[in-house]
Amino acid sequence: MSDDEVQKLREELQALRSRLLIYEKAVSTIADGFLIVARDGTILEINKAYCDYFGVEREETLGKSVLDVIPNTKMLEIMDNVLHEVDYMHRFPAGQTTTGEKMVAVSRMPVMDGDKVIASAALVKFSRYTITLANTLKKLEEEVDYYRKTLRSRGMNSFGFADIPCLSDTSTEAMRLAMRFASSDLPILLLGETGAGKEVFANAIHMASERRNGPFVAVNCASIPAELLESELFGYTDGAFTGSRKGGMKGKFELANGGTLFLDEIGDMPLAMQSKLLRVLQCQEVEKLGCEKRVSVDVRILAATNQDLGQKVEANLFRSDLFYRLDVLTVKIPPLRERKNDMSALVSIFLDELNAKYGRNVSVPPETLFLFTVYHWPGNVRELRNVIGRSFMLAEGEHILPEHLPPHIANSAPVSAPICTIAAVKAEKERDLILSCLNTYSGNVSKAAKALGIHRATLYTKIQAFGIPMQQFRDSANG
Repeated sequence: MSDDEVQKLREELQALRSRLLIYEKAVSTIADGFLIVARDGTILEINKAYCDYFGVEREETLGKSVLDVIPNTKMLEIMDNVLHEVDYMHRFPAGQTTTGEKMVAVSRMPVMDGDKVIASAALVKFSRYTITLANTLKKLEEEVDYYRKTLRSRGMNSFGFADIPCLSDTSTEAMRLAMRFASSDLPILLLGETGAGKEVFANAIHMASERRNGPFVAVNCASIPAELLESELFGYTDGAFTGSRKGGMKGKFELANGGTLFLDEIGDMPLAMQSKLLRVLQCQEVEKLGCEKRVSVDVRILAATNQDLGQKVEANLFRSDLFYRLDVLTVKIPPLRERKNDMSALVSIFLDELNAKYGRNVSVPPETLFLFTVYHWPGNVRELRNVIGRSFMLAEGEHILPEHLPPHIANSAPVSAPICTIAAVKAEKERDLILSCLNTYSGNVSKAAKALGIHRATLYTKIQAFGIPMQQFRDSANG
């Protein structure tokens, strides 16, 4: 290499050093928090403002798992799902920050190398103005949530596809078809087990259709007695039968005029009503009980069932002509056990609703989420919502722990097989060695990593993988 080439390399190296120095100075003087997390979850960069906010030293934080610093971080989710978030409100657990403040505004984004995600970066705004703004936005969000629920309870639903978490292949395919079919005006048959979320998809289809400004009316055909179903669907006139409402009543078809009528559990509809429903679908006219005059209606039909209608047709329990009338476009909603990748997002949705309603900050730690993923959920999403609600009320602290779950879920983890493979024995020995080393150095990860001959970030990864609780070392050191 010539002297000129050497000199050029020296100049380039000096320029890089200068740029690095400028970058470090700039980051250290930013009043707001700055964070970069590697793909494996370790902290690559964190500035002084962020460290001061948590009361930690920067040197001890670099290379550490971000979950150890921010237990409810979304930085891993940002990388996993390639999300971009600007000024999202993030709530830290009570007692985690030095100021006692919980709400901050965070902008997060993935760091890309071509099509590959290599890290995630975040900018956290700590200013008093931002915190005040966050509190104001929180109140506005609560008001919007209240009015949204009020509209839903009155049949004016605003639940769309964006509100349905679909990360699993099965749920993604169901959403793809539903979104594609929403633009048409043809009937859609939604198939799925009880509690799988068929009505949620029906709501979303309505909101994505040209009828979104019209009413969405849902009828559960299984919950209405056969003798009352006709009056519920078609309505009745004053004095049509004993006990009828004075002035009569509009039926669900009239109420859904210009919008969508969702017929849930259509497989349970009596045969006599099936023929009357078929006539309405063919002529788009309804005839109220006690009235010979027909009323024209403009309604799109969405139907749902947890039964095999084809088998019911063969057993003469469901009209074949009605089946073919409804089975034009079909979407199969997968059961919860087939969409485990959606579990974390569903849990977050239900917890966010409860936390907002009761002013708490309850979360689900990894050990509880693991039990959710191994349980088979025969009641599907509806059962999950109920379990979250029950456990939320039982949790006295800020975490839903396994002991807060119903016994059949808390004990759903598979029993470990006897250690008989080389890999299993090796993993057990490695875990014992790490525990011994951490005990020797009172939980000091840097010293333990050096003694083990591995990088500190690698040790943090192994600690997390083996489920080693670091709190025990901190407690023993403080004791």
